Amino acid sequence: MPLIEISTPLSGIRRLTFNRPEKLNAISTPMLDEFEVALDNAEADDSVRVIILAGAGGKAFIAGADIAEYKGDKRAAFAAYQMRARGLFDRLENMPKPVIAQIDGFALGGGFEIAMCCDIIMVSDVAQLGLPEGRLGLVPGGGGTQRLIRAVGKYAASDVMLAGWRLSGPRAHALGLAAECTTTETLDDAVMARARACLKIAPQAQAEMKRLMREGADAPAATAKSFEQEVLFRLYSAPDGQEGINAFLEKRDPNFVGGL
Repeated sequence: MPLIEISTPLSGIRRLTFNRPEKLNAISTPMLDEFEVALDNAEADDSVRVIILAGAGGKAFIAGADIAEYKGDKRAAFAAYQMRARGLFDRLENMPKPVIAQIDGFALGGGFEIAMCCDIIMVSDVAQLGLPEGRLGLVPGGGGTQRLIRAVGKYAASDVMLAGWRLSGPRAHALGLAAECTTTETLDDAVMARARACLKIAPQAQAEMKRLMREGADAPAATAKSFEQEVLFRLYSAPDGQEGINAFLEKRDPNFVGGL
C-alpha cells in the first residue's frame, strides 16, 4: 500500500494523500521517501498546475512524526532524520506551483509544519493544529517555531508552543492562518473551488508571486518593492503577460503557456 496516494481529481490538479490512517498518518522515514518522489514528479510534470495535500482516514491530516523512530539515544539517526525533514519542508515551501493543505482532524508537530509550508490552508471546523513537541521535552525541528510566529505573531505562537495549546479550525481561520473553515462534509468542495481558482492564474505569475512573498518578507520594504516591479516588467513582456492583457480586452479566457 503506498504511503503517498496520488490522484488527479481534475485536469491540472494533483492530490497527494498521506496514507497511513491506522497511525493517523504519522510521518515515517519511508513516507518521507515517497513524499519526496511525489513532489519531484509533480514539479517536473508541466500538466500539474496545483497540488493538494490531504490525509487519509478522516481523522487526521498528519498527527506528527512517528515517535517510535525516536526511541533510544540514536543521535546520528535522529539528526539525519530531522535534517532530511527540514530540507524536504523547505523544498515544499519553495515549490513554484501553488500547494493547498486540506486539514480535517489533527495537524500536529511535523504535520502542522508541512501545512505551514503550503500556500493556502483550508480547514474543517473539527481541525486541531498544534506543535506539541514541548510535551516530549523537545522543540519543533522543521521550521515550526519560525513559520508560526511569522504567520500569527508572537503571542498566538507562544500560546501554541509554550502552553501546548491547539488551534481549532475556527481559531486558525480567525488568526488568518487558514483561508477558509468549513464543515467536514463541505471541505473537499471548498478545496477544489480554491484549486480551480488557482488554475486561472498564469503559472509564471504564480511562481514569481510566491518568490516575492517568500524573499520580500525579510527584505527592507523599499528593496522588496523594487523586486516586485522588476518582476512585473519582465512578466509584462512575456507571452503570458501579453496574452492576459489581450484576453481581457477581447473578453475571452486567456490561454497561458508559462515561461518568460
